[in-house]
Amino acid sequence: EGTDAKFMWPYMFDKIADEYDRRYGLADEHLWAIAELNARNAGRNPLAQTRDWDRTAASFSADPMANPPVEGRLRKADCGPLTDGAAGVVLVRSDHPAVRRDAARQSSILGWGHRTVGLSLAEKLSRSAEDTFVFPHVRDTIGDAFARAGIAGVDDLDLIETHDCFTMSEYLAVDHFGITPPGESWRAVEAGDLEIGGRIPVNPSGGLLGVGHPVGATGVRMLLDC
Repeated sequence: EGTDAKFMWPYMFDKIADEYDRRYGLADEHLWAIAELNARNAGRNPLAQTRDWDRTAASFSADPMANPPVEGRLRKADCGPLTDGAAGVVLVRSDHPAVRRDAARQSSILGWGHRTVGLSLAEKLSRSAEDTFVFPHVRDTIGDAFARAGIAGVDDLDLIETHDCFTMSEYLAVDHFGITPPGESWRAVEAGDLEIGGRIPVNPSGGLLGVGHPVGATGVRMLLDC
């Protein structure tokens, strides 16, 4: 599928953006608004590798110099910057001595979700052609985690940290989490729902787009920032 790609993952997420556009319509400005929000959030995060980067309004616009095209409709601001980093967590039983010793610093895993799906993007999109969600396996994974944790829905959460390797992946996450109906993620963007202090802050750490994407350490980094 990536035979014609210059950059593999931007190429694939551009295909996802095109599919969203075909099904529901998609404005590039809503994707860039997600990138701008995450950059602002990262500026408040003392661990963000990009917190001192000089980004202006033009960095989140159609300016070909400040925000150059990468693949298809995706531009520099749409792509999480790959960085280096390390992070770790320790998982222990609730009766472990470390928990009793420092209970105030402990977190608990209340629920988790999992689905398996083939790598081929064309097959995924073909299977979801009659579904209201572009990636129903993502929606089912979220529902699985909510059910295990006893969470009725997204409004029971304080915040969401999601894997926004591209603006399109966060845009997709918004409706798949149930923040908006399918295809209407733009409504949450325009309403400020995703902001810190909004209805449901998404990636208040700055996310991968804002913080940097140390591949392999990113998931644990999100846990620590939570």
